[in-house]
Amino acid sequence: MMSVIWVVFVGLFATAAVVDGRTYRIPNWIPIALAALFVVAMFASGKPAMEYWPNWAAAAGVMAVGYLLYVFTGMGAGDAKLGAAAVLWAGVGGLYFWTFWIAVAMAVLALGLIALRRIATAVAGGEPRQRILQRGAPAPLGIAIAAATILAS
Repeated sequence: MMSVIWVVFVGLFATAAVVDGRTYRIPNWIPIALAALFVVAMFASGKPAMEYWPNWAAAAGVMAVGYLLYVFTGMGAGDAKLGAAAVLWAGVGGLYFWTFWIAVAMAVLALGLIALRRIATAVAGGEPRQRILQRGAPAPLGIAIAAATILAS
């Protein structure tokens, strides 16, 4: 059962990364499905449900911080929801490890986008048509969140 949950978990985060990279949006159904899958994993583990309250509290905290970042900095709302879903899975005990991987993934994403955008601009002889390759376009953070969560799991 846990292997099926793991495959669905990775599939949902991979879907979030691909969709965010192509459209700069993360559909609401992905974080909702990840939360529902967590409930399934919770009951499949055989542990009492009350042992998971810190996971839910950490996810609520990340959602609150993500909402503030969305309001005041322009971070995507989908990124905030996906981050909350990721922390739900990481839990309080895995938060430090997840934070390390999110920092690494964001650095790799930023450096990769800089390189790809410079190459695309040189090859196209101007601004490329795809938004992700245009200079000054925002970074699709869902890619970094998904990569960090999969690596930290």
